[in-house]
Amino acid sequence: MSVVVTGATGTIGRDVVRLLAETGHEVRALGRSEAKLAEIDGPNVAPVAADNLDTAAVSDAAKRADVMVMITAAAPDAAAQAFSLLSAAKQAGVRKVVRVSAIKAAPDGPTDNTRQHAQTEADICASGLEYVFLRPSYFMQNMFMAAETIAGDGSFSFAMGDGSIGMIDTRDIAACAMHCALSDQWNGQSLELTGPESISFDEIARRLATALKKPVSYNPITPQAAYEFIDGSGWGAWMAALTRDYGAAYASGWGDFVTEHVAQITGRAPNSFERFAADMFQPSVGSA
Repeated sequence: MSVVVTGATGTIGRDVVRLLAETGHEVRALGRSEAKLAEIDGPNVAPVAADNLDTAAVSDAAKRADVMVMITAAAPDAAAQAFSLLSAAKQAGVRKVVRVSAIKAAPDGPTDNTRQHAQTEADICASGLEYVFLRPSYFMQNMFMAAETIAGDGSFSFAMGDGSIGMIDTRDIAACAMHCALSDQWNGQSLELTGPESISFDEIARRLATALKKPVSYNPITPQAAYEFIDGSGWGAWMAALTRDYGAAYASGWGDFVTEHVAQITGRAPNSFERFAADMFQPSVGSA
């Protein structure tokens, strides 16, 4: 099978490309940076430099591909990028789209990202193409944003208050995308993807303290304080609002749930926070 993967140089996309290539399938890996694409080049992988909004270039790259794994980064124009990719997929004769969407995508969702993903899902449904929507919860890998302060003074801050979240390892998202690209079992479904438990940042701090053998504390900040920090750091008002609105939603319990979808799709349990920490996070911050 031939699969085209957009966002191929991102955290999830890289793993999707690797997993598909390792199973012997032809992968066309799309991204904007030729330098980053060169890092994922290998057997069964054809890197293609193309902007998501360049419908003609994407369509040419997707010719003879059976499935598109559609990944776009959170951005003010993410829905427009996805619509361009969808148009390219249709022009190229792609049969199915596996869309990496967002937790609880809905037109009345609490963040612009939530609402944009709902628009993209509606566009895909209207396209006539087969589809699977994967809606992952908060990424465990977002903890890397706190790696420097945890390594330094043993503290970190987010805007989620004491809310618990069914956070997920992005490697599990990639595994689900790979399986859904290669099988039609999940066609037509919207699947919320979570880790094995709903966990608070206070609990994460306790587990990291044990793993790192040093005190670690979680110091929550308000969603508005998060907005001001992000905006003041040069990330822009849109990203600041996204951080604020997700913080308020998660603090309210919006993400406090788990599902069995990762296990059902992949045939194995989703990774625990402990496994993520041991495999990826602890090596990045060291231990006392």
